[in-house]
Amino acid sequence: MGGMISYRLVDQESGNVLLTAEGIRDFFVDQDLETAQRFTFVRVHRMEITRRKTEGTELQVVDRHGKPLGAYYLGRVVAAFSEAPIVSDDEHPDVGFFGYTCEYPKAGEIWKKWAVGVERGDWARQPPEWYGSWLHVVQTAWFASGKRATRYDTRETVFLEGAQIITRDAFFCALGEAVNGVGGYFGSSHGGLIDCLQTAQREHAPPFRLVWRDFASSRHALGDEFTDAVMSAFQEHGVAVIPEEN
Repeated sequence: MGGMISYRLVDQESGNVLLTAEGIRDFFVDQDLETAQRFTFVRVHRMEITRRKTEGTELQVVDRHGKPLGAYYLGRVVAAFSEAPIVSDDEHPDVGFFGYTCEYPKAGEIWKKWAVGVERGDWARQPPEWYGSWLHVVQTAWFASGKRATRYDTRETVFLEGAQIITRDAFFCALGEAVNGVGGYFGSSHGGLIDCLQTAQREHAPPFRLVWRDFASSRHALGDEFTDAVMSAFQEHGVAVIPEEN
């Protein structure tokens, strides 16, 4: 597929691949829609679906080697075509379905970046409206890779770049990267952070201290209530936070 990121529709129970495509359109949208919506697989390379309705499906985001990067359980999808399109070496049609969509509109673009590899600070180079989608991709990819909500890095001192923290989503993007490296996850909410801290403590992950640079600007962006809550969570779980001003 030309080195491009691709998508697979898979029967979750059997693992059988039902469809492969180079892209997807109208699946990553800007709101949580509780009813089935139409989305389209772009340039389909394989098509094993002939039924109008297909149950128990999972959408997999895969890299150019076919390794799953993330997955979305769709359940039932309904064909938007009356007759199955022809797919061959020369024919790669766009194929539509009705099903549930993902409420993170920039996730599709971010998965493309994920497929070729992200570098430290890449998330912060995106517009702020991308941060929620970036955090979603981080979390989805983290658990799809088999990792748990805990700390894997072994450094004694972790540096949190507070100048990058302008929203709560940005805080969790920055924290995950600081604690667990590029593409790292360490919570996507206050409750998620506590879950990670508790698991790390329970599993005797190496203790660490957190140097929070540009602390005052972070506090201003996040608000006192949220900042105090995460500071308390760190303290309660043995993480020394050292506020620093540049």
